[in-house]
Amino acid sequence: MKTRKFWSTIHFFFLLTCFFLKAQETANVDSLLYLLKNTSQDSVKTDLYVELGKSLTSIDTTKAEDYFKKAQTLGKKINDEKRVCVARIELAHFYLYNGNIPKSLNLLGKVEKQLRNFHDSSVEADFYQNRGMAYNFNGEYYLAVEDQLKALALYEQVGDSTGLGRVYLNLGISNMDLNNNDKALEYYQKGFRLYRGMGDQKRMAHALGNIGLIYGRKKDYEKALQYHNQALRINEKYDLQYDARMDLNNIGIIYFAKGDYKTASEFHKKSKDIAESLGLPQYILSSEFNLALIDYKLKNYTQSINALNGLIKEAIKKNFKSYIRESYDLLSYAYEENGNFAKALDSRKNYEIYKDSLINENHLNQVAELQIKYEAEKKNQQIIVLNQEKNMQRKEAQRQATLKNAFIIGVLLIALLAGLLYYTLHQRLKSQKVLASKNEEIKEVNFKRQLTELEMKALQAQINPHFIFNCMNSINQMILDGDNKNASKYLTKFGKLIRMVLENAESTEVSLKDELSLLEAYIQLESLRFNGEIQHNIDIKGDIDLENTYLPSMVLQPFVENAIWHGLMHRKDIGNGKITISIEQQGDQLVCEIEDNGVGRQKAFELQQRSVYKSKSLGLKITEERLRLLSKELQRKLIHITDLTNQAGEALGTRVTVNIPIS
Repeated sequence: MKTRKFWSTIHFFFLLTCFFLKAQETANVDSLLYLLKNTSQDSVKTDLYVELGKSLTSIDTTKAEDYFKKAQTLGKKINDEKRVCVARIELAHFYLYNGNIPKSLNLLGKVEKQLRNFHDSSVEADFYQNRGMAYNFNGEYYLAVEDQLKALALYEQVGDSTGLGRVYLNLGISNMDLNNNDKALEYYQKGFRLYRGMGDQKRMAHALGNIGLIYGRKKDYEKALQYHNQALRINEKYDLQYDARMDLNNIGIIYFAKGDYKTASEFHKKSKDIAESLGLPQYILSSEFNLALIDYKLKNYTQSINALNGLIKEAIKKNFKSYIRESYDLLSYAYEENGNFAKALDSRKNYEIYKDSLINENHLNQVAELQIKYEAEKKNQQIIVLNQEKNMQRKEAQRQATLKNAFIIGVLLIALLAGLLYYTLHQRLKSQKVLASKNEEIKEVNFKRQLTELEMKALQAQINPHFIFNCMNSINQMILDGDNKNASKYLTKFGKLIRMVLENAESTEVSLKDELSLLEAYIQLESLRFNGEIQHNIDIKGDIDLENTYLPSMVLQPFVENAIWHGLMHRKDIGNGKITISIEQQGDQLVCEIEDNGVGRQKAFELQQRSVYKSKSLGLKITEERLRLLSKELQRKLIHITDLTNQAGEALGTRVTVNIPIS
């Protein structure tokens, strides 16, 4: 296998070092937690959640992801779209750090849609920079360079030196992937000079390591070792194990290229040990590949084959296409040397598949053309600006020489007119703002009034008067029969239910946990009245945060009451009556299903018509009006009722599906 072939792989294993630098610069977690504890402002909490996530990325990935998600949720709650975007970009960066490219790109797709609603150059620059990294990691080099150049222009616009440095290093990586070594070196040197000017030792180490890779490709091994050792000394000085691991890896690569396989193996083993201690699977694979390569060179073909097959399985799980490609390449040579030509051919075919999917000559031409266009456009803009400045200077000189007096008078007139125009526009805008504010206040008052009226009606209709009468009558009968124990138990549950209804009525929203507690109390009370014969089950699907998911208060009880009074109560064998409640979160709403095995709607209607007591389902109607008022999708049907039947068309019960907006 040719040396050039080997050097085409190593740059990929250096990729994550540059753009995960932010994860290394962790702020003091205790300080951030202290600030979080002592602030009540949701906007500040959102920012602190993001910083905690960044600080914990390389320490505790579970907690880091949780903080990013909290920032996203709180940003939505306070309607701060910019903070939601920032949280999502950092979460996408986190997923990329952990090798989950599809999840990262999916999240960045949501950010792209949000960025159409507002303009912020810094946020847009971070978005393009992170998406460019994801594209590069996924082998889509043209898209990667395109996004990085967009980020570069935006960082230049806002004067973000740190962002510029990151983009320079990422553009260098993309050009290395495309074998544009001279262009890559140019970008790396730009990044190094920028960080040196800032006095940023840690980022200088990253640039030095990348420059070392280029000299390694150019076969100037002594110079490559010089740069890698400089980077290693800086990272060891600041105890940056994550980056020191990469330096050890790259030094091992240089010794391999020099033919010193023993020394190379020692450095790769040290690199692998650090990767395992830090829990970095992608870098464990990198070290394993390099060790398998050394085994191949030492003619330990069986050992090399076993290692590569295991590596490919792990790389496929993580969708690391470049690892898969290069491992199949080496595996084909190892099988060939071991005399297994059939498997060698299969491995070569797999290599060609992944090779074609990652890079082609058209990619190279497109990227080169894109970079030339960017440089040309930048120079043209500079020429245009210089010409404009010269024209302005010439015109100004002519104006001062020939029209001095007229200029002064003109300035005075313009100033006067501008003042009048400004005053007029200011007053008009002020009036428009006042009018718009009043209209919003009127809309808000009307909305609150409608909602309050519905909530009062809902409270009045919440607990069926007939149900309360039956409860009190049952308690009285138990006392008369001397069954004081059950009477006390029944009265306690009844009191608990009434208390929960009144408490929940004080709030427009309650947690899902409190709503389910009320339902439990209500069903238990109804079941107790029927000698405990009503069976029920509440099924929470998925990972729903019961305490932090809020919905309109007392919104499910009317449906459960309807299932008992119009479905189960008319069964001859009420002991087999059952209610099943299932809840699942879909986006920003809860989909709740209340299913009973009662007599069905048709039978219930017939029995009700013959009954002296005819209840009016006001609770259901009011609940639907409340949901419609709170829902953004006014035309959508929020309550669906399904009649359950067997093959013979006989009623088996009823299922009610309710779509409830949550916060």
